[in-house]
Amino acid sequence: MGNESFKLLIVDDELLIRQGIINYIDWEKEGYQIIGEASNGREALQIIEQSKPHIIITDIVMPEMDGIELVKVVKEKYPDIEMIVLSSFEDFHYVKSTFQNGVADYILKPKLNTDELLHTLSRITEKKVDPKSLEKHSVSVEEMLKKQLQGYQSGTDLERLKQQVPFTQSNLLEIFWDEKQDISTAIGPLLEKYCKQIEKLTYYHIPFEENGKQLYLLNYQIDVLAQLKQKFNQLIAEIDPNAKAVLSQPFQTIEKMKVIYEENHQKLKQILFYFPEKSLLIYDKLPKMEQNKNEFDLNQFIYLFKHKHFDNAFTYLKEHVDSLSKQYDTDVFEFKSWLENIIFNITVLLNNMKYETDQLDAQKYQLFTEINEAFDVKDALSSFYGFLAKVEDLVLSSADQSPKMNQLLNYIEENYREHLTLSTLAAHFHFNPSYLSSYFSTHHKEGFSEYLNNVRIKKAMEMLETSTLSISTVSEMTGYSDPSYFCRVFKKMTGKSPSSYRKESYKAN
Repeated sequence: MGNESFKLLIVDDELLIRQGIINYIDWEKEGYQIIGEASNGREALQIIEQSKPHIIITDIVMPEMDGIELVKVVKEKYPDIEMIVLSSFEDFHYVKSTFQNGVADYILKPKLNTDELLHTLSRITEKKVDPKSLEKHSVSVEEMLKKQLQGYQSGTDLERLKQQVPFTQSNLLEIFWDEKQDISTAIGPLLEKYCKQIEKLTYYHIPFEENGKQLYLLNYQIDVLAQLKQKFNQLIAEIDPNAKAVLSQPFQTIEKMKVIYEENHQKLKQILFYFPEKSLLIYDKLPKMEQNKNEFDLNQFIYLFKHKHFDNAFTYLKEHVDSLSKQYDTDVFEFKSWLENIIFNITVLLNNMKYETDQLDAQKYQLFTEINEAFDVKDALSSFYGFLAKVEDLVLSSADQSPKMNQLLNYIEENYREHLTLSTLAAHFHFNPSYLSSYFSTHHKEGFSEYLNNVRIKKAMEMLETSTLSISTVSEMTGYSDPSYFCRVFKKMTGKSPSSYRKESYKAN
Protein backbone atom coordinates (compact mmCIF):
# COMPACT_ATOMS: atom_id res chain seq x y z
CA MET A 1 0.00 0.00 0.00
CA GLY A 2 1.28 3.51 -0.84
CA ASN A 3 1.44 6.62 1.32
CA GLU A 4 -2.24 7.50 0.85
CA SER A 5 -4.94 6.21 3.24
CA PHE A 6 -8.00 4.18 2.29
CA LYS A 7 -11.15 6.14 3.16
CA LEU A 8 -13.77 4.39 5.33
CA LEU A 9 -17.43 5.21 5.96
CA ILE A 10 -19.23 3.63 8.95
CA VAL A 11 -23.01 3.08 8.65
CA ASP A 12 -25.02 1.76 11.62
CA ASP A 13 -28.14 2.98 13.41
CA GLU A 14 -26.57 2.17 16.81
CA LEU A 15 -24.38 5.05 18.00
CA LEU A 16 -22.36 2.81 20.33
CA ILE A 17 -21.42 0.48 17.46
CA ARG A 18 -20.32 3.42 15.30
CA GLN A 19 -18.32 5.03 18.10
CA GLY A 20 -16.75 1.71 19.01
CA ILE A 21 -15.51 1.11 15.47
CA ILE A 22 -14.26 4.71 15.15
CA ASN A 23 -12.50 5.03 18.53
CA TYR A 24 -11.03 1.61 19.38
CA ILE A 25 -8.59 1.45 16.47
CA ASP A 26 -5.77 3.84 15.55
CA TRP A 27 -6.97 4.10 11.97
CA GLU A 28 -4.24 6.45 10.74
CA LYS A 29 -1.56 4.10 11.97
CA GLU A 30 -3.23 1.20 10.16
CA GLY A 31 -3.39 3.16 6.88
CA TYR A 32 -7.08 4.15 6.94
CA GLN A 33 -9.04 7.37 7.32
CA ILE A 34 -12.59 7.58 8.72
CA ILE A 35 -14.31 10.14 6.49
CA GLY A 36 -17.76 9.99 8.11
CA GLU A 37 -20.51 8.08 9.88
CA ALA A 38 -24.22 7.65 9.13
CA SER A 39 -27.21 6.19 10.96
CA ASN A 40 -28.97 4.84 7.85
CA GLY A 41 -28.51 4.28 4.14
CA ARG A 42 -30.04 7.58 3.07
CA GLU A 43 -27.60 9.60 5.19
CA ALA A 44 -24.78 7.42 3.89
CA LEU A 45 -25.58 8.20 0.24
CA GLN A 46 -25.24 11.93 0.90
CA ILE A 47 -21.77 11.40 2.40
CA ILE A 48 -20.77 9.04 -0.42
CA GLU A 49 -21.73 11.66 -3.03
CA GLN A 50 -19.50 14.25 -1.34
CA SER A 51 -16.55 12.22 -0.01
CA LYS A 52 -16.23 9.10 -2.24
CA PRO A 53 -15.05 6.51 0.33
CA HIS A 54 -13.08 3.45 -0.80
CA ILE A 55 -14.73 1.07 1.68
CA ILE A 56 -18.11 1.15 3.48
CA ILE A 57 -18.82 -0.84 6.63
CA THR A 58 -22.60 -1.12 7.01
CA ASP A 59 -25.23 -2.69 9.22
CA ILE A 60 -28.15 -4.58 7.64
CA VAL A 61 -31.18 -3.56 9.71
CA MET A 62 -31.59 0.25 9.74
CA PRO A 63 -34.50 2.73 9.41
CA GLU A 64 -35.34 4.70 6.23
CA MET A 65 -32.90 2.78 4.00
CA ASP A 66 -31.51 -0.56 5.17
CA GLY A 67 -28.14 -2.11 4.36
CA ILE A 68 -29.48 -4.36 1.59
CA GLU A 69 -30.87 -1.39 -0.34
CA LEU A 70 -27.73 0.64 0.36
CA VAL A 71 -25.51 -2.12 -1.05
CA LYS A 72 -27.66 -2.32 -4.17
CA VAL A 73 -27.60 1.45 -4.79
CA VAL A 74 -23.87 1.82 -4.10
CA LYS A 75 -22.92 -1.06 -6.38
CA GLU A 76 -25.07 0.38 -9.17
CA LYS A 77 -23.75 3.92 -8.87
CA TYR A 78 -20.24 3.44 -7.43
CA PRO A 79 -19.11 -0.02 -8.53
CA ASP A 80 -15.50 0.47 -7.29
CA ILE A 81 -16.51 1.05 -3.66
CA GLU A 82 -16.05 -2.08 -1.51
CA MET A 83 -18.74 -3.05 1.01
CA ILE A 84 -18.43 -4.95 4.31
CA VAL A 85 -21.70 -6.00 5.94
CA LEU A 86 -22.22 -6.29 9.72
CA SER A 87 -24.86 -8.81 10.73
CA SER A 88 -26.34 -10.52 13.76
CA PHE A 89 -27.09 -14.26 13.64
CA GLU A 90 -30.84 -13.79 13.16
CA ASP A 91 -30.51 -11.72 9.99
CA PHE A 92 -27.71 -13.74 8.40
CA HIS A 93 -30.06 -14.97 5.65
CA TYR A 94 -30.31 -11.33 4.53
CA VAL A 95 -26.54 -11.14 4.23
CA LYS A 96 -26.48 -13.92 1.66
CA SER A 97 -28.70 -11.85 -0.63
CA THR A 98 -26.19 -8.98 -0.56
CA PHE A 99 -23.41 -11.12 -2.02
CA GLN A 100 -25.13 -11.22 -5.40
CA ASN A 101 -24.87 -7.41 -5.40
CA GLY A 102 -21.11 -7.51 -4.90
CA VAL A 103 -20.44 -7.34 -1.13
CA ALA A 104 -16.75 -7.99 -0.42
CA ASP A 105 -17.20 -9.65 3.00
CA TYR A 106 -19.33 -9.83 6.13
CA ILE A 107 -18.66 -9.86 9.87
CA LEU A 108 -21.06 -11.24 12.46
CA LYS A 109 -21.63 -8.62 15.17
CA PRO A 110 -20.96 -11.03 18.08
CA LYS A 111 -17.49 -11.63 16.56
CA LEU A 112 -16.80 -7.96 15.83
CA ASN A 113 -13.46 -6.98 17.36
CA THR A 114 -10.32 -5.10 16.36
CA ASP A 115 -8.44 -8.09 14.96
CA GLU A 116 -11.40 -9.45 13.00
CA LEU A 117 -12.16 -6.06 11.44
CA LEU A 118 -8.54 -5.26 10.52
CA HIS A 119 -8.07 -8.76 9.10
CA THR A 120 -11.17 -8.35 6.89
CA LEU A 121 -10.05 -4.91 5.73
CA SER A 122 -6.55 -6.20 5.00
CA ARG A 123 -7.95 -8.98 2.85
CA ILE A 124 -9.91 -6.41 0.80
CA THR A 125 -7.15 -3.80 0.47
CA GLU A 126 -4.57 -6.37 -0.65
CA LYS A 127 -6.58 -6.68 -3.87
CA LYS A 128 -6.62 -2.92 -4.30
CA VAL A 129 -4.10 -0.66 -5.95
CA ASP A 130 -2.74 2.39 -4.12
CA PRO A 131 -5.68 4.56 -2.93
CA LYS A 132 -4.39 7.57 -4.84
CA SER A 133 -4.63 5.74 -8.14
CA LEU A 134 -7.88 4.12 -7.02
CA GLU A 135 -9.31 7.63 -6.58
CA LYS A 136 -8.92 8.18 -10.31
CA HIS A 137 -11.14 5.20 -11.01
CA SER A 138 -13.81 5.80 -8.36
CA VAL A 139 -15.64 8.48 -10.32
CA SER A 140 -19.36 8.00 -9.77
CA VAL A 141 -21.74 7.13 -12.58
CA GLU A 142 -23.38 10.52 -12.02
CA GLU A 143 -20.10 12.37 -12.62
CA MET A 144 -19.39 10.29 -15.72
CA LEU A 145 -22.84 11.16 -17.09
CA LYS A 146 -22.19 14.84 -16.42
CA LYS A 147 -18.89 14.65 -18.32
CA GLN A 148 -20.58 12.83 -21.19
CA LEU A 149 -23.21 15.56 -21.40
CA GLN A 150 -20.54 18.27 -21.35
CA GLY A 151 -18.53 16.52 -24.06
CA TYR A 152 -15.24 15.76 -22.31
CA GLN A 153 -15.59 12.11 -21.32
CA SER A 154 -12.48 9.93 -21.49
CA GLY A 155 -12.61 6.72 -23.51
CA THR A 156 -12.00 4.62 -20.39
CA ASP A 157 -14.81 6.27 -18.44
CA LEU A 158 -17.15 5.93 -21.43
CA GLU A 159 -16.59 2.16 -21.48
CA ARG A 160 -17.18 1.99 -17.71
CA LEU A 161 -20.32 4.10 -18.12
CA LYS A 162 -21.72 1.75 -20.76
CA GLN A 163 -21.45 -1.12 -18.26
CA GLN A 164 -23.63 0.81 -15.79
CA VAL A 165 -26.55 1.33 -18.21
CA PRO A 166 -27.58 -2.28 -18.77
CA PHE A 167 -30.89 -1.82 -20.58
CA THR A 168 -31.57 -1.18 -24.26
CA GLN A 169 -33.07 2.33 -24.16
CA SER A 170 -32.70 5.63 -22.28
CA ASN A 171 -34.45 8.98 -21.89
CA LEU A 172 -33.52 12.21 -20.20
CA LEU A 173 -36.00 13.40 -17.57
CA GLU A 174 -35.73 16.95 -16.29
CA ILE A 175 -37.84 18.20 -13.40
CA PHE A 176 -37.87 21.94 -12.77
CA TRP A 177 -39.75 24.47 -10.71
CA ASP A 178 -40.08 28.16 -9.95
CA GLU A 179 -37.04 29.12 -7.84
CA LYS A 180 -39.25 31.19 -5.53
CA GLN A 181 -40.08 27.90 -3.78
CA ASP A 182 -37.54 25.10 -3.39
CA ILE A 183 -38.99 21.59 -3.78
CA SER A 184 -35.67 19.85 -4.51
CA THR A 185 -35.71 17.68 -1.37
CA ALA A 186 -39.10 16.19 -2.27
CA ILE A 187 -38.03 14.90 -5.68
CA GLY A 188 -35.48 12.19 -4.80
CA PRO A 189 -37.68 10.07 -2.48
CA LEU A 190 -40.71 10.28 -4.80
CA LEU A 191 -38.66 9.42 -7.89
CA GLU A 192 -37.23 6.42 -6.07
CA LYS A 193 -40.74 5.34 -5.03
CA TYR A 194 -42.10 5.40 -8.60
CA CYS A 195 -39.01 3.86 -10.21
CA LYS A 196 -39.24 0.91 -7.83
CA GLN A 197 -42.68 0.17 -9.27
CA ILE A 198 -41.19 -0.44 -12.73
CA GLU A 199 -39.14 -3.56 -13.34
CA LYS A 200 -36.20 -3.39 -15.73
CA LEU A 201 -35.54 0.29 -15.03
CA THR A 202 -32.64 2.10 -13.39
CA TYR A 203 -32.02 5.82 -13.08
CA TYR A 204 -29.18 8.23 -12.27
CA HIS A 205 -29.10 11.84 -11.17
CA ILE A 206 -26.90 14.01 -13.42
CA PRO A 207 -25.47 16.70 -11.10
CA PHE A 208 -25.74 20.23 -12.47
CA GLU A 209 -25.02 23.20 -10.23
CA GLU A 210 -28.11 25.10 -11.27
CA ASN A 211 -31.02 26.08 -9.02
CA GLY A 212 -34.56 25.12 -9.88
CA LYS A 213 -33.94 21.93 -11.84
CA GLN A 214 -32.85 18.30 -11.55
CA LEU A 215 -31.79 16.16 -14.52
CA TYR A 216 -31.94 12.35 -14.63
CA LEU A 217 -31.01 9.57 -17.00
CA LEU A 218 -33.66 6.83 -17.17
CA ASN A 219 -32.36 3.51 -18.50
CA TYR A 220 -34.88 0.73 -19.13
CA GLN A 221 -35.99 -2.20 -21.24
CA ILE A 222 -38.04 -0.92 -24.17
CA ASP A 223 -41.18 -2.90 -23.23
CA VAL A 224 -41.73 -0.79 -20.07
CA LEU A 225 -41.86 2.57 -21.91
CA ALA A 226 -45.67 2.87 -21.80
CA GLN A 227 -45.70 2.10 -18.07
CA LEU A 228 -42.90 4.60 -17.53
CA LYS A 229 -44.88 7.42 -19.19
CA GLN A 230 -47.95 6.65 -17.07
CA LYS A 231 -45.99 6.55 -13.80
CA PHE A 232 -44.16 9.79 -14.49
CA ASN A 233 -47.41 11.67 -15.09
CA GLN A 234 -48.41 10.56 -11.58
CA LEU A 235 -44.98 11.42 -10.19
CA ILE A 236 -44.98 15.05 -11.37
CA ALA A 237 -48.50 15.59 -10.05
CA GLU A 238 -47.45 14.28 -6.63
CA ILE A 239 -44.20 16.28 -6.35
CA ASP A 240 -45.82 19.73 -6.41
CA PRO A 241 -48.68 21.45 -8.29
CA ASN A 242 -46.16 23.92 -9.75
CA ALA A 243 -43.51 21.38 -10.77
CA LYS A 244 -42.94 20.71 -14.46
CA ALA A 245 -40.99 18.09 -16.37
CA VAL A 246 -39.93 17.06 -19.85
CA LEU A 247 -39.21 13.53 -21.05
CA SER A 248 -36.87 13.50 -24.03
CA GLN A 249 -36.84 11.42 -27.17
CA PRO A 250 -35.43 7.94 -26.41
CA PHE A 251 -31.92 6.94 -27.44
CA GLN A 252 -30.21 3.55 -27.65
CA THR A 253 -26.54 4.40 -27.00
CA ILE A 254 -25.02 6.62 -24.33
CA GLU A 255 -22.96 8.43 -27.00
CA LYS A 256 -26.21 10.01 -28.31
CA MET A 257 -27.12 11.56 -24.95
CA LYS A 258 -25.39 14.92 -25.59
CA VAL A 259 -27.08 15.39 -28.99
CA ILE A 260 -30.50 14.47 -27.57
CA TYR A 261 -30.01 16.93 -24.71
CA GLU A 262 -29.00 19.82 -26.98
CA GLU A 263 -31.39 19.26 -29.89
CA ASN A 264 -34.48 17.56 -28.46
CA HIS A 265 -34.53 18.00 -24.70
CA GLN A 266 -33.89 21.76 -24.67
CA LYS A 267 -36.53 22.24 -27.39
CA LEU A 268 -39.10 20.45 -25.21
CA LYS A 269 -38.30 22.75 -22.28
CA GLN A 270 -38.90 25.77 -24.51
CA ILE A 271 -42.23 24.39 -25.72
CA LEU A 272 -43.39 23.76 -22.16
CA PHE A 273 -42.84 27.46 -21.35
CA TYR A 274 -45.83 28.23 -23.60
CA PHE A 275 -48.14 25.71 -21.87
CA PRO A 276 -48.43 26.70 -18.20
CA GLU A 277 -51.35 24.30 -17.69
CA LYS A 278 -49.22 21.25 -18.61
CA SER A 279 -47.01 19.64 -15.98
CA LEU A 280 -45.29 16.94 -18.10
CA LEU A 281 -44.33 17.23 -21.76
CA ILE A 282 -43.43 13.95 -23.49
CA TYR A 283 -41.45 13.90 -26.74
CA ASP A 284 -44.28 12.26 -28.76
CA LYS A 285 -47.19 14.18 -27.18
CA LEU A 286 -46.62 17.71 -28.47
CA PRO A 287 -49.61 20.10 -28.43
CA LYS A 288 -50.97 21.41 -31.72
CA MET A 289 -49.61 24.83 -32.68
CA GLU A 290 -51.78 27.56 -34.16
CA GLN A 291 -50.58 28.54 -37.64
CA ASN A 292 -50.66 32.33 -37.35
CA LYS A 293 -47.40 34.16 -37.92
CA ASN A 294 -48.35 37.71 -38.88
CA GLU A 295 -45.55 40.19 -38.29
CA PHE A 296 -46.18 42.99 -35.83
CA ASP A 297 -46.04 46.39 -37.55
CA LEU A 298 -44.38 48.61 -34.96
CA ASN A 299 -44.72 51.69 -37.18
CA GLN A 300 -48.49 51.19 -37.39
CA PHE A 301 -48.73 50.83 -33.61
CA ILE A 302 -46.66 54.00 -33.10
CA TYR A 303 -48.85 55.91 -35.58
CA LEU A 304 -52.06 54.87 -33.77
CA PHE A 305 -50.54 55.71 -30.40
CA LYS A 306 -49.18 59.14 -31.44
CA HIS A 307 -52.55 60.12 -32.88
CA LYS A 308 -54.24 58.98 -29.65
CA HIS A 309 -56.21 56.18 -31.27
CA PHE A 310 -55.51 54.30 -28.07
CA ASP A 311 -58.33 51.79 -28.28
CA ASN A 312 -57.22 50.66 -31.75
CA ALA A 313 -53.55 50.68 -30.74
CA PHE A 314 -54.11 48.51 -27.66
CA THR A 315 -56.45 46.14 -29.51
CA TYR A 316 -53.85 45.65 -32.27
CA LEU A 317 -51.08 45.06 -29.71
CA LYS A 318 -53.08 42.63 -27.55
CA GLU A 319 -54.20 40.57 -30.54
CA HIS A 320 -50.60 40.15 -31.64
CA VAL A 321 -49.33 39.32 -28.14
CA ASP A 322 -52.12 36.77 -27.73
CA SER A 323 -51.15 35.15 -31.05
CA LEU A 324 -47.41 35.27 -30.31
CA SER A 325 -47.91 33.61 -26.92
CA LYS A 326 -49.29 30.52 -28.71
CA GLN A 327 -46.37 30.15 -31.16
CA TYR A 328 -44.30 27.67 -29.19
CA ASP A 329 -41.58 27.53 -31.82
CA THR A 330 -40.65 31.12 -30.88
CA ASP A 331 -37.45 31.20 -28.84
CA VAL A 332 -38.31 32.04 -25.22
CA PHE A 333 -35.53 34.62 -24.99
CA GLU A 334 -36.81 36.31 -28.17
CA PHE A 335 -40.39 36.32 -26.84
CA LYS A 336 -39.36 37.97 -23.57
CA SER A 337 -37.11 40.46 -25.38
CA TRP A 338 -39.99 41.41 -27.69
CA LEU A 339 -42.25 42.20 -24.71
CA GLU A 340 -39.50 44.30 -23.13
CA ASN A 341 -38.93 46.18 -26.40
CA ILE A 342 -42.64 47.09 -26.57
CA ILE A 343 -42.53 48.33 -22.96
CA PHE A 344 -39.51 50.48 -23.79
CA ASN A 345 -41.16 51.94 -26.93
CA ILE A 346 -44.42 52.75 -25.13
CA THR A 347 -42.54 54.49 -22.31
CA VAL A 348 -40.59 56.62 -24.82
CA LEU A 349 -43.82 57.46 -26.72
CA LEU A 350 -45.58 58.55 -23.53
CA ASN A 351 -42.63 60.70 -22.54
CA ASN A 352 -42.51 62.37 -25.97
CA MET A 353 -46.27 62.99 -25.76
CA LYS A 354 -45.72 64.82 -22.42
CA TYR A 355 -47.53 62.31 -20.22
CA GLU A 356 -46.39 61.99 -16.61
CA THR A 357 -44.21 58.86 -16.81
CA ASP A 358 -42.09 59.06 -13.63
CA GLN A 359 -43.85 56.11 -12.00
CA LEU A 360 -43.68 53.95 -15.13
CA ASP A 361 -39.98 54.82 -15.60
CA ALA A 362 -39.23 53.88 -11.99
CA GLN A 363 -40.94 50.49 -12.38
CA LYS A 364 -39.60 49.71 -15.87
CA TYR A 365 -36.45 47.82 -14.88
CA GLN A 366 -38.21 45.85 -12.17
CA LEU A 367 -40.69 44.87 -14.87
CA PHE A 368 -37.84 43.73 -17.15
CA THR A 369 -36.51 41.55 -14.31
CA GLU A 370 -39.93 39.97 -13.76
CA ILE A 371 -40.27 39.13 -17.45
CA ASN A 372 -36.71 37.77 -17.70
CA GLU A 373 -37.30 35.51 -14.69
CA ALA A 374 -40.83 34.46 -15.73
CA PHE A 375 -41.28 30.71 -15.17
CA ASP A 376 -43.79 30.38 -18.00
CA VAL A 377 -45.74 32.45 -20.52
CA LYS A 378 -48.52 33.12 -18.00
CA ASP A 379 -46.07 34.82 -15.62
CA ALA A 380 -44.54 36.88 -18.44
CA LEU A 381 -47.94 38.04 -19.71
CA SER A 382 -49.15 38.87 -16.21
CA SER A 383 -46.29 41.36 -15.82
CA PHE A 384 -46.71 42.73 -19.35
CA TYR A 385 -50.48 43.21 -19.13
CA GLY A 386 -50.11 44.77 -15.69
CA PHE A 387 -47.93 47.42 -17.36
CA LEU A 388 -50.46 47.92 -20.20
CA ALA A 389 -53.29 48.40 -17.72
CA LYS A 390 -51.33 51.21 -16.02
CA VAL A 391 -50.62 52.80 -19.40
CA GLU A 392 -54.31 52.69 -20.33
CA ASP A 393 -55.19 54.19 -16.97
CA LEU A 394 -52.73 57.01 -17.66
CA VAL A 395 -53.79 57.87 -21.23
CA LEU A 396 -57.52 57.39 -20.72
CA SER A 397 -57.81 59.17 -17.35
CA SER A 398 -58.32 62.55 -19.04
CA ALA A 399 -60.31 61.14 -21.94
CA ASP A 400 -63.33 58.93 -22.38
CA GLN A 401 -62.98 55.36 -21.20
CA SER A 402 -62.09 52.78 -23.85
CA PRO A 403 -65.31 52.09 -25.83
CA LYS A 404 -64.60 48.38 -25.79
CA MET A 405 -64.17 48.36 -22.01
CA ASN A 406 -67.38 50.36 -21.63
CA GLN A 407 -69.14 47.67 -23.65
CA LEU A 408 -67.73 45.00 -21.32
CA LEU A 409 -68.83 46.79 -18.13
CA ASN A 410 -72.29 47.38 -19.60
CA TYR A 411 -72.45 43.70 -20.51
CA ILE A 412 -71.79 42.78 -16.86
CA GLU A 413 -74.53 45.19 -15.71
CA GLU A 414 -77.01 43.59 -18.11
CA ASN A 415 -76.00 39.94 -17.64
CA TYR A 416 -75.07 39.71 -13.95
CA ARG A 417 -77.75 36.99 -13.53
CA GLU A 418 -75.81 34.67 -15.88
CA HIS A 419 -72.82 32.46 -15.11
CA LEU A 420 -70.02 34.96 -15.83
CA THR A 421 -66.31 34.16 -15.53
CA LEU A 422 -63.14 36.03 -16.42
CA SER A 423 -62.42 33.48 -19.18
CA THR A 424 -65.88 33.67 -20.80
CA LEU A 425 -65.84 37.48 -20.78
CA ALA A 426 -62.30 37.58 -22.18
CA ALA A 427 -63.31 35.24 -25.01
CA HIS A 428 -66.53 37.18 -25.73
CA PHE A 429 -64.72 40.54 -26.03
CA HIS A 430 -61.45 39.16 -27.47
CA PHE A 431 -59.31 40.15 -24.50
CA ASN A 432 -56.48 38.11 -23.03
CA PRO A 433 -57.60 36.84 -19.56
CA SER A 434 -54.35 38.09 -17.97
CA TYR A 435 -54.91 41.57 -19.39
CA LEU A 436 -58.53 41.64 -18.23
CA SER A 437 -57.51 40.59 -14.73
CA SER A 438 -54.88 43.37 -14.64
CA TYR A 439 -57.43 45.89 -15.92
CA PHE A 440 -59.85 45.26 -13.04
CA SER A 441 -57.04 45.36 -10.45
CA THR A 442 -55.67 48.64 -11.84
CA HIS A 443 -58.87 50.55 -12.71
CA HIS A 444 -61.21 49.34 -9.99
CA LYS A 445 -58.70 48.46 -7.25
CA GLU A 446 -60.30 45.02 -6.98
CA GLY A 447 -60.29 41.75 -8.88
CA PHE A 448 -62.93 40.67 -11.40
CA SER A 449 -64.72 38.42 -8.88
CA GLU A 450 -64.99 41.26 -6.37
CA TYR A 451 -66.28 43.63 -9.06
CA LEU A 452 -68.94 41.12 -10.17
CA ASN A 453 -69.97 40.47 -6.56
CA ASN A 454 -70.36 44.23 -6.01
CA VAL A 455 -72.69 44.52 -9.02
CA ARG A 456 -74.74 41.51 -7.93
CA ILE A 457 -75.04 42.48 -4.26
CA LYS A 458 -76.16 46.02 -5.17
CA LYS A 459 -78.91 44.49 -7.32
CA ALA A 460 -79.83 42.14 -4.48
CA MET A 461 -80.08 45.07 -2.04
CA GLU A 462 -82.51 46.81 -4.41
CA MET A 463 -84.67 43.66 -4.66
CA LEU A 464 -84.71 43.17 -0.89
CA GLU A 465 -85.79 46.79 -0.38
CA THR A 466 -88.50 46.88 -3.05
CA SER A 467 -89.97 43.36 -3.26
CA THR A 468 -91.25 40.47 -1.17
CA LEU A 469 -89.29 37.85 -3.11
CA SER A 470 -87.83 35.06 -0.98
CA ILE A 471 -84.11 35.10 -0.15
CA SER A 472 -83.50 32.03 -2.35
CA THR A 473 -85.29 33.70 -5.29
CA VAL A 474 -83.23 36.89 -4.88
CA SER A 475 -80.13 34.71 -4.74
CA GLU A 476 -81.01 32.98 -8.00
CA MET A 477 -82.01 36.22 -9.75
CA THR A 478 -78.65 37.83 -8.95
CA GLY A 479 -76.52 34.99 -10.30
CA TYR A 480 -75.99 32.87 -7.15
CA SER A 481 -77.17 29.28 -7.55
CA ASP A 482 -76.38 28.47 -3.90
CA PRO A 483 -78.44 30.57 -1.41
CA SER A 484 -76.09 29.83 1.50
CA TYR A 485 -73.12 31.14 -0.52
CA PHE A 486 -75.18 34.20 -1.48
CA CYS A 487 -75.89 34.89 2.20
CA ARG A 488 -72.17 34.63 3.08
CA VAL A 489 -71.16 37.04 0.30
CA PHE A 490 -73.98 39.45 1.18
CA LYS A 491 -72.99 39.57 4.85
CA LYS A 492 -69.31 39.96 4.01
CA MET A 493 -70.04 42.99 1.80
CA THR A 494 -72.80 44.68 3.83
CA GLY A 495 -72.15 43.48 7.36
CA LYS A 496 -75.71 42.11 7.59
CA SER A 497 -77.58 39.01 6.54
CA PRO A 498 -80.15 39.45 3.70
CA SER A 499 -83.08 38.99 6.10
CA SER A 500 -81.66 41.54 8.61
CA TYR A 501 -81.02 44.01 5.80
CA ARG A 502 -84.64 43.63 4.57
CA LYS A 503 -86.10 44.16 8.05
CA GLU A 504 -84.02 47.30 8.62
CA SER A 505 -84.94 48.74 5.22
CA TYR A 506 -88.66 48.14 5.97
CA LYS A 507 -88.35 49.95 9.32
CA ALA A 508 -86.55 52.88 7.69
CA ASN A 509 -89.36 53.27 5.19
